[in-house]
Amino acid sequence: MSVNALDLSKCDLKVGIEVHQQLATGTKLFCSCPPMKSEELPLSFERRLRPSQSELGRIDAAAVFEFNKGRVNLYRWNPESSCLVDADEEPPHPISAAALETVILISEILGARIIDEIHVMRKIVIDGSNTTGFQRTAVVGLGGSLAYGDGKSVGVQSTTVEEDAARALGEDARARQYALDRLGVPLVEIALEPIPDSPEGVERAALQLGRALRSTGRVARGLGTIRQDLNVSVKGGEVVEVKGVQKLNLIAKVVRYEATRQMGLLQVAAEAKNRSPNGVSSRVKDVTETLKTPASPVLKKVVQRDGARIFCASADALAGLLGFEPYPGIRVGKELGEIARTNGLGGVIHSDEFRKQGVTEAEDSALRAQMGVGKDAALVLVAGEEGRASTVAVLVKERLEAVPRGVLRETRAATEDGETRFLRPRPGAARMYPETDIPDIVVSPELVARMGLSLPVPWEQKVRSYSEKYSLSGEMAVQLYDSDKADLFENLAAKSKLDSSVIASILVELPARLAREGVEEMSIDGSLLSSVVLGLDRGLFAKEGAYDVLRTLGKGEVKTVEDAVSRLGIASMDDVEVERIVSEVVERNHTLVAERGERAFSVLMGEAMKLARGKADGGKVSAMIRRKMQEAGSPKQGDGGSA
Repeated sequence: MSVNALDLSKCDLKVGIEVHQQLATGTKLFCSCPPMKSEELPLSFERRLRPSQSELGRIDAAAVFEFNKGRVNLYRWNPESSCLVDADEEPPHPISAAALETVILISEILGARIIDEIHVMRKIVIDGSNTTGFQRTAVVGLGGSLAYGDGKSVGVQSTTVEEDAARALGEDARARQYALDRLGVPLVEIALEPIPDSPEGVERAALQLGRALRSTGRVARGLGTIRQDLNVSVKGGEVVEVKGVQKLNLIAKVVRYEATRQMGLLQVAAEAKNRSPNGVSSRVKDVTETLKTPASPVLKKVVQRDGARIFCASADALAGLLGFEPYPGIRVGKELGEIARTNGLGGVIHSDEFRKQGVTEAEDSALRAQMGVGKDAALVLVAGEEGRASTVAVLVKERLEAVPRGVLRETRAATEDGETRFLRPRPGAARMYPETDIPDIVVSPELVARMGLSLPVPWEQKVRSYSEKYSLSGEMAVQLYDSDKADLFENLAAKSKLDSSVIASILVELPARLAREGVEEMSIDGSLLSSVVLGLDRGLFAKEGAYDVLRTLGKGEVKTVEDAVSRLGIASMDDVEVERIVSEVVERNHTLVAERGERAFSVLMGEAMKLARGKADGGKVSAMIRRKMQEAGSPKQGDGGSA
């Protein structure tokens, strides 16, 4: 086997998109609390969800997986943003009429068939992000289609209104922590048909859907208000759900990584089946006594803790396959490590990396003797508190036995760098049942007709209006529309004397540049951007200094624009000082001006702006240089000037 480059065009890639977009309503979906983020969360309570049998006598595997982690759920809340409905201590109120109307409007935009009678359902949620143990959801529209460029379109499966989950605050070995301020905020969920396209094509489809939603003017904007879940499959594999892609520009990267991961696992599976056609035999044993004084620094540190044990899982015929990388970064060993980390352990040590992790050859031989396996078997060590380590060891054993199956049906989380990590097995099919606390909702023909008459201006037309009204380039107008700064831009353009393109650049381009430098997006909010634009409008600094001012504020080095200007030393020069610099530059380069005429301008401009050090407006400097050149009698290019 060798490492090859993956050609996605040959793997029958299909990707289904589920977009979850918060709605801009005044209340949550089933209570009158405002959909706002609370900075203070003074109250709390704990719950632990337990799996139970369905009406068919089955227990969902994903629910059992989460329960076995042994964690409680700690909920923090503030009465300003949450109530007894969120805490599941009071029945839900009637559904928000505003949210329902918005989802009907979105269904109309997509050409969906509106349901005559809406039934609210309970969808089992097993990670603790809902206090009830389920999410309330209701299908509003079925069918429809979305065009996403180059003559391509994709079908819409369903348009749904549902409540958002609680906001995750973090977790440790004992508890997951959630904030209830986001729980119950109305969402529209749109599920698209599987898209047989490139990762970039999938990203374009998500972009077009987001633009259609924003055209309504009824959806929330900002980081965290929209999330994409992806259902990814390749030829010969299973459908894998990837949850929580929050940034649009990560979709193509996540799809490419997940497709590569799946194709890599299929390659490993083919080799495993070739070695062991009848399946992989695996077993688990406590090997703490065999490794009582381990040479590995990692194991030595773990076994020193009270109650810690070391377990070994073996898998016949898999030696060499756990560390093998069919594609860079894709390894079965990495999959096993994710299982351990998801269950509160730091990772695992497998036999393909024993020497790297400090496990000696003698220890390797002793382990194989205790496990009763030969050199062809793979070994995986799991160490930690006895109960947790034994649970993880069993999960590792099951995963080793599944290696010949290749891709497993599971739920994974998207990471910030565009990869995916294991979360849990996929929930079973029978995870929805009727909500008995909410009556069915009859949708009148009059309501559908009224929303049909309220169809918004298409997003393309809105972009053209930005270009025409504010003299923005087409590219800048699209960037502004795709950002969450359009309303802020209109407000600042109305109250500022600045050129509209300058305002748009500060709001859209500068935050993107800062994000690439590692400045947190959350720190560059609307209030901060407004202060920079208005500071520039007041003449506190030249527009060339806007980036440095915003960076200084975004990094938290100062609190105000005035402080940033003072710290950077870029207070605007008065006209007298600017003219002095320009006069000196033109005089110093009078020979160059005489010889090259207008072609000397860029040299003069660069030198003058360097001397100004961001304290002078470029337009003002440019006008002064041209005037000084004319006063000096510079010949125009083509009128006798030197070539």
